[in-house]
Amino acid sequence: MSNATPEVSRVVPQTPAGVRAPRKGFIRAMTAADIPAAARLFLKIFRGADKPANADLQEYLRALALDPPSYSETTGSQVYEQQDGRIRSVLLTVPMRMVVCGNDVPGRLFEMYMTDAEQEAAGAAEIILGLRRDRCDFSFSDSSSPTACRLLLAIGGKPIPSQNLEWSRSFRPLAAMIGRLADRLLRGRDFGLAAFARPVDALLRHLLGGKAEESTDVSVKEMSVPAFIKRAPRFIAHYAIRPLWSEEELSWAVSMAAQNTRLGSFTIRSVEDRTGTIIGCFVYYAAPRTAQVLNVLALPGRETDVLDAMFRHLDRTGHIEARGRAQPALMVGLALQRWLVFRHKAFSMALTRIAEAKDAVARGDIYVGGLAGEDWSRLMSDFH
Repeated sequence: MSNATPEVSRVVPQTPAGVRAPRKGFIRAMTAADIPAAARLFLKIFRGADKPANADLQEYLRALALDPPSYSETTGSQVYEQQDGRIRSVLLTVPMRMVVCGNDVPGRLFEMYMTDAEQEAAGAAEIILGLRRDRCDFSFSDSSSPTACRLLLAIGGKPIPSQNLEWSRSFRPLAAMIGRLADRLLRGRDFGLAAFARPVDALLRHLLGGKAEESTDVSVKEMSVPAFIKRAPRFIAHYAIRPLWSEEELSWAVSMAAQNTRLGSFTIRSVEDRTGTIIGCFVYYAAPRTAQVLNVLALPGRETDVLDAMFRHLDRTGHIEARGRAQPALMVGLALQRWLVFRHKAFSMALTRIAEAKDAVARGDIYVGGLAGEDWSRLMSDFH
């Protein structure tokens, strides 16, 4: 739930005791007519550009807000419309069906929260406080800022264990470090330092054993989109809380994720044991330098085998490093890797009125993120 939200103390209207503050606007479902205003607000808040959005951004925002297969006005995006008709606050959501403790319920991903605090503060408070009365059974975010995290905690939200962390596994550590510095300080230009890093990394891998070990127990194979859509729900069926991932919903998510070519080529690979049984799969963006992993799916108890196979494959295909989100079931397998570090990425939060679901979240019995999250969204990495 990326946001640029003001603190609570700034958004609650101050009025004399016993006097009701005049209503300046109202919350309603987003419509196609709101897309230009929402897109312009996105550019202002997240890109620092107060100008009309181009057609590409507007069309992408419309598809994200209004085209999900489970869309309804109840679970869809919301806007706060002022009395003059202007849109100053937007809660962008992606509706999806969820399985929550054995029940198929409406759910939604909080994709992005935007408010123009310079022009309107009351709308920000009303949208957030309105989530307390949310008729959606399960909502979550995997990109909440510290401010959004505090606001969700204040209205009953629960943190999702481990998923605030991003892991980074280096295959060639010096080249990975140079690449990160080039991105942060030199606009992606390394001035030939990557060539200098190759022999050093080769020596490090020889001396310290950073190369992923080979295995004859499992193998990595290409996996088609139809095969992935058929098998993916099986790999998460043991979680108390998970996306339903109907064929229609998962197809939509895959098609949207494949549009994010800025991160690399959208790629799916299966992992098979020596009998040819598929024990898991992984989904990632293949870029020349970094593999951005969206999902690692595995049969219960085979998570470490799938992770090992994935890292061997990514190393063998020439990536310098790989990155992805941590999840409770993956922590042991990740901790066994060399040259892997964790860092805080963003807060993952859940909001539900179902008591059993709150317990499941607390114990980490939940699968969200990747295609059931927003790391694939172009809004996170594109439209600069």
